Amino acid sequence: MIMIINILGIRLLLMPIVSYHSNQIKFSMHRSFREIVTILDKKGSLIHIKKEVNSKFEMSAIMKKLEQEDKAFIFENIKDSNYKAVGGIFTTMDRYGLIFNEDASEDFTYDQAGRKVQQGISNPIAHVQTDRGPVTENVLINEDINLSDLPVPTFFELDTGPFITAAVGIFKKPGGEINVGFYRCLIVDNTHILINASGLSDLRKSYNWHRDNNKVMKVAMVLGAPPALLMAAASKSPDHISELDVAGGIIGDGVRVVLGPTTGLPIPADAEMAIETIVDLDNMVENTLGEFGAQYGTETAPMCEVTSILKRNDAMFYTLMAGRAKEHNNLGYLTVYGMSEMLKVKIKEIFSFVTDVVVHFDTKIGPLMHLVIAIKKSSDLQPEDVIKETFNINMGFFNLSWMAKRVIIVDDDVDPSNMDDVEWATWTRMGRAEKVYLFSDFITWEVDRAALSDKTSLRVGIDATKDMEQVDDLVRPVVPGIDNINLDDYIG
Repeated sequence: MIMIINILGIRLLLMPIVSYHSNQIKFSMHRSFREIVTILDKKGSLIHIKKEVNSKFEMSAIMKKLEQEDKAFIFENIKDSNYKAVGGIFTTMDRYGLIFNEDASEDFTYDQAGRKVQQGISNPIAHVQTDRGPVTENVLINEDINLSDLPVPTFFELDTGPFITAAVGIFKKPGGEINVGFYRCLIVDNTHILINASGLSDLRKSYNWHRDNNKVMKVAMVLGAPPALLMAAASKSPDHISELDVAGGIIGDGVRVVLGPTTGLPIPADAEMAIETIVDLDNMVENTLGEFGAQYGTETAPMCEVTSILKRNDAMFYTLMAGRAKEHNNLGYLTVYGMSEMLKVKIKEIFSFVTDVVVHFDTKIGPLMHLVIAIKKSSDLQPEDVIKETFNINMGFFNLSWMAKRVIIVDDDVDPSNMDDVEWATWTRMGRAEKVYLFSDFITWEVDRAALSDKTSLRVGIDATKDMEQVDDLVRPVVPGIDNINLDDYIG
């Protein structure tokens, strides 16, 4: 029997655990990873890799090939490991529908996923502590700890080593709130890992606070976390709300947790595995991984000593393809969803002539955001005003220019959500060099690897609107009545 990831500790109390080979899938507002994997297998979307594979490069090469076909996978025979590895579960946004749709259909959108997270943030439900769960079936300490047993992939040729990519880190912020986020982890040896934290993350702030105040820092890295917690961890919650409780709000019930035996941190009771650590903030080590922007990223992270490993009897390792990968990026879209909605409101409040705002966060065009803003234009001065104001919008602890690479202004007859339409407007309505705005003095996010030594990089504004004197000359060809045509009325 293949056991994947279960979403709620509540299943320990209210219903039997559904096995991988179960013929019937019970539905109760959401589904666990195991139920999702069962459905994917029946649909032929789950690939079983039975041949022995090497976790260094070979595993990631197969993962990348499978991702191109939107396949989930199970590696059943990984060299030097007794664990099976699963992944590719959410390579399409539609797959999130398997969690929430009663008919188990893959019918879900980016907006629906974003709204689920916003629902959880607006109506969080507190996590519930329990004494034990599947994750406590085995507790490894001292000489029993051996990270080399795990089938952790080495993804790219210049990576420092094998990286855990699908774990969520759980820790206490300086105020005592529980925080959950995604953090890449390098396996250093049998008992040590590096836990990286980006400049945007609460973990980086907590590292700095604990170091400055000479306090002990502990982090638990959880593999096989509830799908709702994966969604919450990928998003940005207010400082006073725990992502554990956001996950509860997403599914409508509190996530069951156990307290880690060496950290005291709350760990989802039905997780596959948890790695408890104590962080040495005085021992910072460089490490490199191929990142989501299809570039290598070198970061500095603290050395962390593993104090225990908790795991189910049938624990499986969960992994995400690193770099520019679909499953990784789908979680990344949730990171900017709330920000996108806030930006739309802010920009429309500033400029009454703005008709639509779309944030594009697609690694095909790099690791930073690209904004397309449609306006009902009455002056050739308006696009420049919108571009400059947008880059300087205050997002709290940084201006938008920190993570937005390009702002494009289009007329309201262009669909800002359709980059093909936006590209058409750019190259058919931009007749003057003055319609391109270049800014070279903006401080940038560290994932922008094109940054110069002073941490600045180029930002671009594009006025892709019609000049007022050309309004009548650059009219798009329109078929009258096309929006009223229903092909079903003419075919069959």
